[in-house]
Amino acid sequence: MNINVGVNLKTWGVVHIICFAVMLAFFGLGIYLGIRFKDEKYKKKKDLFLSIVGFTFVGLELFKQIFYIAYFKTYPYRLIPFQICSIPLYLLPFIYFLKDGKIKDAFLGFVSFASFTAAFFYFIKPAAILTSDHVILSIHSAIWHFLMVFSGAFAMTGYNMFTKKGMKKALFGYLVFIACEVIAVTTNVIVQVVNSASDIDLFYLAMKGSFTYPLLSVIFPTRSPYPVFVISFAIYYFIGMAAVYGIGYGIRQLVLYINNKKKAA
Repeated sequence: MNINVGVNLKTWGVVHIICFAVMLAFFGLGIYLGIRFKDEKYKKKKDLFLSIVGFTFVGLELFKQIFYIAYFKTYPYRLIPFQICSIPLYLLPFIYFLKDGKIKDAFLGFVSFASFTAAFFYFIKPAAILTSDHVILSIHSAIWHFLMVFSGAFAMTGYNMFTKKGMKKALFGYLVFIACEVIAVTTNVIVQVVNSASDIDLFYLAMKGSFTYPLLSVIFPTRSPYPVFVISFAIYYFIGMAAVYGIGYGIRQLVLYINNKKKAA
């Protein structure tokens, strides 16, 4: 099979719409399973399920690395798995093995809001999923982000994230995001100072990076002044995560209100 076939597809073309529809199906399935296993008696099963999803990410990443090494005879540094969408790879496998506490809450908060938000943006602007010259890599990317949406929706509903306690978990998750952003930016700067020709762009925040973010890239057509851009990016994602939490919280309150009305009647 010739895998080197171009899949440069226009935004909101047929394939993009299909991908978006499949993403919504994964979103719905995550919500359904999360609600179904919401009860505390399923706690360890929920943890185990998310860890299995985490190890699936590990398997997908290993597949990508093996594919690149086998096909290209090398593994480009720009594909080092430390983007926002890569972070669940380092968090989810541990959920089952962690005791209840702030670390576990932070991991769940990140997956529920930061990871989910990144994946949702990804399907709105599918720059990576639909522009690979290799169909197998586009399929790999799609599956990865489908699982991000699914695990985020499952964690949101299964772990009661749209409550006041859930808000704390979301804030802990944001701290994980900030820590990862600091690591990414620091690494980008150090590597590019040592080697100005390097194409490493962790979190797509390199000073000379060309990746564009909805709305943020309108405010910052160039990433200058760079420190202000980095801080604005952190605020940008906080707003995105807060929007997801706010919408979910509002829907939950509406459902509770309707249910209480029915009981009162």
